[in-house]
Amino acid sequence: MTQDLNALRVRLRRLRRSLPSEEQSSAATGLLEKIRDREFFRAGRQVAFYMAVAGEISPGPLLRLALDEKKHCFLPVIAGEHDLDFVRYEAGSSLAENRWRIPEPAEGMHIEPQSLDLAFVPLVGFTRDCARLGNGKGFYDRAFAFRLTSSESRPMLVGLAHECQLLDALPVREWDVPLDAVVTPERIFYRGDSG
Repeated sequence: MTQDLNALRVRLRRLRRSLPSEEQSSAATGLLEKIRDREFFRAGRQVAFYMAVAGEISPGPLLRLALDEKKHCFLPVIAGEHDLDFVRYEAGSSLAENRWRIPEPAEGMHIEPQSLDLAFVPLVGFTRDCARLGNGKGFYDRAFAFRLTSSESRPMLVGLAHECQLLDALPVREWDVPLDAVVTPERIFYRGDSG
């Protein structure tokens, strides 16, 4: 199964990286339009974003809107070998590339994942029922593992993706943390919806 998932990751990453820059830019704007007036975004005060790399759909326009609206914005920071921290990001915050060349805040206030209202999550692939195929390192699954054993619904976990990343099915392992929703520029999928 691991080999199959790794082959799937390679294929989906290649597909996502092949999207022309104009399409990437249009997709980022499409995300903004899909999300900006949704209650989960309007109500969120402490919101985690990510910096897009390797063809990931960019939450950049959403991040700029959130900063303009004085939301407290956070970016993931690799902590040690296996953990993910979330550090406050403000306009003009200094960023440094981590070992995977992903920009992250060089310093700032940390927040516990449980204290976030909303977290936008990158992904490699997803299903209609909001199962997520990540990069295979488990950082997000470890950060939000408390959601598997708690009745706590916070933070809302929202995957962001290009439509071409939609899969018919994914194996779900006991440590996989499902998303509450996945947003593409075309539509929103909610976990538990049968549509």
